[in-house]
Amino acid sequence: MNLQRAFFKTFWLPFYRYYSLRYIQSNQKWRSHGLSLRVPSGVFHPGVFFSTPIFLDFLASVDFTNKTVLDVGTGSGVLALFATQKGARTTAIDINPLAVQTTRENARRMNVSVDCVESNLFQALSPALFDLVLVNPPYYKKQPKTLTENAFFAGENLAYFQHFFCEIQPYLAKNAAIWMILSEDCDWDFITTEAQKNGFIPSVPYERRHWGERFFVGQFTIAAFSPIDPA
Repeated sequence: MNLQRAFFKTFWLPFYRYYSLRYIQSNQKWRSHGLSLRVPSGVFHPGVFFSTPIFLDFLASVDFTNKTVLDVGTGSGVLALFATQKGARTTAIDINPLAVQTTRENARRMNVSVDCVESNLFQALSPALFDLVLVNPPYYKKQPKTLTENAFFAGENLAYFQHFFCEIQPYLAKNAAIWMILSEDCDWDFITTEAQKNGFIPSVPYERRHWGERFFVGQFTIAAFSPIDPA
């Protein structure tokens, strides 16, 4: 860990986390990257945590025209709505019914169409094929105790990633790519091992540091396919 990261993690992050948790206990609005969203308490707030804006910076260069896109764990709908605005046909899923309701309401306010489904990963998702799968996943090792905590905690043994890579392949079109926004705080070795067990090739097409923390996009493609070029 570099000195800047160590300083932020030891001295600054505890205060920021305290502020963030208090902030998201009330209904908020968020505007960025051409989006204007309402984010109620109980739904992951895309502006309080750095992963979403960094992911959107990466996605800004992607041609979404006529692509079929799946947003897994949509929260307020930010990734689904961003892709839809750029020409994609988008489906969003979330285990939290409040997140599903929020995404539908944000889509209605923005006058765009997103198919939004309440689903524990892919359990309630109808058969379909997607060109791109966008994920801002939970990656902390703890068992979620509430629906809201599913946005942060992936289980004591990171079962989220085990289920994700085991179940996603039937929903992938030829040459599809999965893009996850991740951090140096996640267990990248475990995630790539689970991906490879299920026939995926991992790579990192984009990374950036923010306040000393390394964020990166993990790309996963099926071994026999050629991935979509993010440029």
